[in-house]
Amino acid sequence: MTPVLLAPAALALGLLVVGPLVAHLTRRRPLERVPYGAMLLLQRVARRQRRRRQFHDRWVLLLRLLALLAVVAAVARPELHIPDTPPPELELSPTVIILDDSLSMDLTVGSLGSDRRTLFTEARSAAVDLVRELPPDVLVAAVSMGGSARPLVPSLTNDHGAVASALAELPRGDGQTDLVGALASARRILGGKGGRVVVFSDEAGPIAVEAARSELELFGQQNVALDPRPVRAPEVGNLFVTEASYGDGLEGGSVRVSVTNLGPRAIETPLHVRLPDGTEITAFVEVPAGGTAEESVTVPRVTDGGVATVSVEDPWLPADDLFAFHLPRVGASRVLVVDGDPGPTPTASEVYFLERALAPWGKGGAIGGGVVPQVTAAGHLPELDPESHRVVFLANVSDFAPVAPTLHEFVRQGGGLVISMGDNVTAERANPSLAGLLPVELRRPRALVAIGEDGVTTELPSIEHPLFEPFSRGGRAGFADIRWRTLFTVAPYEDVPGERETLMRTTSGLPLLIEGRVGRGRVLLFTGTVDLDWGNLPLQAIYMPFVQRVVSYLGGATAGGGLRLEGTVAERVGVELSDGSAAVEVVGPDGPVAESTRGDVVSFVPSTAGAYRVETPGAPPLAWVAANTSQVESDVRLGPALIAVAAELDPERYLRRIPVAPWLFALAVLAVLGQALLAYWLARSAREDDLPGEVSDAA
Repeated sequence: MTPVLLAPAALALGLLVVGPLVAHLTRRRPLERVPYGAMLLLQRVARRQRRRRQFHDRWVLLLRLLALLAVVAAVARPELHIPDTPPPELELSPTVIILDDSLSMDLTVGSLGSDRRTLFTEARSAAVDLVRELPPDVLVAAVSMGGSARPLVPSLTNDHGAVASALAELPRGDGQTDLVGALASARRILGGKGGRVVVFSDEAGPIAVEAARSELELFGQQNVALDPRPVRAPEVGNLFVTEASYGDGLEGGSVRVSVTNLGPRAIETPLHVRLPDGTEITAFVEVPAGGTAEESVTVPRVTDGGVATVSVEDPWLPADDLFAFHLPRVGASRVLVVDGDPGPTPTASEVYFLERALAPWGKGGAIGGGVVPQVTAAGHLPELDPESHRVVFLANVSDFAPVAPTLHEFVRQGGGLVISMGDNVTAERANPSLAGLLPVELRRPRALVAIGEDGVTTELPSIEHPLFEPFSRGGRAGFADIRWRTLFTVAPYEDVPGERETLMRTTSGLPLLIEGRVGRGRVLLFTGTVDLDWGNLPLQAIYMPFVQRVVSYLGGATAGGGLRLEGTVAERVGVELSDGSAAVEVVGPDGPVAESTRGDVVSFVPSTAGAYRVETPGAPPLAWVAANTSQVESDVRLGPALIAVAAELDPERYLRRIPVAPWLFALAVLAVLGQALLAYWLARSAREDDLPGEVSDAA
């Protein structure tokens, strides 16, 4: 509502207020004279002066001034301009319903029994009721404007039931408010022939309505009438995480979380930090009304990298309570590789291929997460700690006695151990030293084929076992290409659930990979070699993903952190791949996500906030995406009113003018009558109180 003066120059008449002031300041002469003594006359003069200063004189003055100012203001012809919706007759014109299903519409309105009422449920119910109340011959359509605006009923129809059903079945989304797209879609549906567009929205935030100015101008050009139906909550507020980041500290590190409170009262909320490995840490933070607070949460000294989340408990808008952020690998995730046959050159080393499978991008690829392989010679085993060295590879080691006690303690505390064979290994030395660690006793190496023959193939492993489960989506067939010319034989044994299990065999039935449990750790006995001496394993495409999966299965981190990207819910995310021909899939918080690949770019649309992985089946993630809801939508404070912006652009259609001059003239008349009655009453009272012949100056 805006006051407007049509004749502002008339306000200059306000200078006439000087007249009543001068009149009240001028001393009036007495109307009657009575001869008395000089002393008595002086007493009467003093009495009159006191009466002039009494309160009732001021009221007379104020009424006279008010009457004069009201007349002056009326001459200026003021009007009140109130933004208003189009006239009721437009209800019979073609109508397009726009329903806001953006994230901010999840603001709590109240509760109905056990159900939570939100702005969206209120707006949706009002939109459905409006459609059902329209006259039967009115054409109607519907559009949603959350995320990317889209027509729910793409053309005008008199099937009101279908339109009402489309609106009633629309779920609330987590995307931004696309008011511009919704207005454009509604305008196209009307086809330039005019009509009415009814908008059900909270009109929250400073951006959405202001961005729609150009579309509102086109409405005026195409004779389209805007009919906003804003929905409001009794209490507007929101508590959400604006930022979370990891920083190194003395004890591993900490996550610093920033929380904003847009509500009218201070809130104390728990912060639930969930790490990529599933560990959850809870802290508490108190956020002042309309302010921001920070809290630090300490994470363990060793933590897997990936995408972590932090959530708050919000009484207003729970849709944006979760915030995802990138967490690097925390702590020294080293894989110790004991090289039992170093060789004269690096390529001749027993662990040449193993080292590159663990860190295919070099040690620099492990910065911010992944594996740093630490290669050492037999007999020079460093101090082991399962919190730093997660996995140890013993590759073709001849003498286990110097390292056996350390390895026993390491595995019992939760470490992972892989023992691979080679020409240096003998059962006579290995069995006594590694008793209690080996799942089965070793016998001797055995040639499986004659010299020059290809070798015995490997049987496909069971994807029901956790070690091979990732290969169920692809890559499992690669195990069949592995051939063995020689393997180390073992003593006869039987699988014991929870203690010993055969994970891989050759097609001839020979054990290839045997798992044993020791304390809190695991031991994998590999009867082949990790180099090319006994088979072709290092030359197969499955070698690197298999080695990395073994490390991950035993509790270590896989090499290479992959790309780390940010995404917004309901907006497409593109990930550029180095090899667009590889099979790629996207996995989100709720499982596989639909994706599309064009060239070397794979893209997908996050549906909820959280962690998303772009990966090749059986291999480390190619990219980590931390997807979050739009913080523009988290700002639920009321923005510019849609009808006010429309009235500013097209005042003839959307402004209702109310002339104020008649009311001001009426006020002036009442003020004149009031001051006259008050002056008469004061004069009469003065005559009764004074001596005969006195007249009150107030008359």
